[in-house]
Amino acid sequence: MKYIIKVWLFTIIISPLLIALVLGAIINNSSFNSILNSYEIIFVMIIVGFLSSIPAMVIFWFIKRSIKSKYSNLTEKIILSLYAFLSVWITFFIVDNGFVTRWSEQTIWVLIYSLTIVIGVWIFKNNRIEINE
Repeated sequence: MKYIIKVWLFTIIISPLLIALVLGAIINNSSFNSILNSYEIIFVMIIVGFLSSIPAMVIFWFIKRSIKSKYSNLTEKIILSLYAFLSVWITFFIVDNGFVTRWSEQTIWVLIYSLTIVIGVWIFKNNRIEINE
C-alpha cells in the first residue's frame, strides 16, 4: 500500500509543478516569479488531481494486489506502467474527449501526468510479498 501511495502522491504533486514550469516558462515565456505566484492554481491542480484520480488509483491497487507474486518485479512494473499510462488518458478523455482530436495545452497536461506516473512506478521500490505455496 505504501508503494501505491508514494506513486500517487508523486504524481499529483510533481505533475502540476511540471505543468506550471512547462506551460509558464517554455510555452508562454512567463517569468519565474509569475510561475511562483501561481501557487494557488498549482494547489487547486493538486486537489483536483487527487480527487479525480481516486478511481484510477483504486484500480491500480487492485491490479497490484492481484499480480503481487505471479510475475517478476520487472513484469509487474511493466503491467502497472501500462495501466497507469492508460488510466491518465482515460481520465482526461472522460473529462474532455476533444483533447484527443486537437492539440492543446490540455494535451501537454496528459503527457506530463502520464510520464510522471510511469516514472513514479519505476523509481519507487516495490515491496513485494512472496506467497509460498
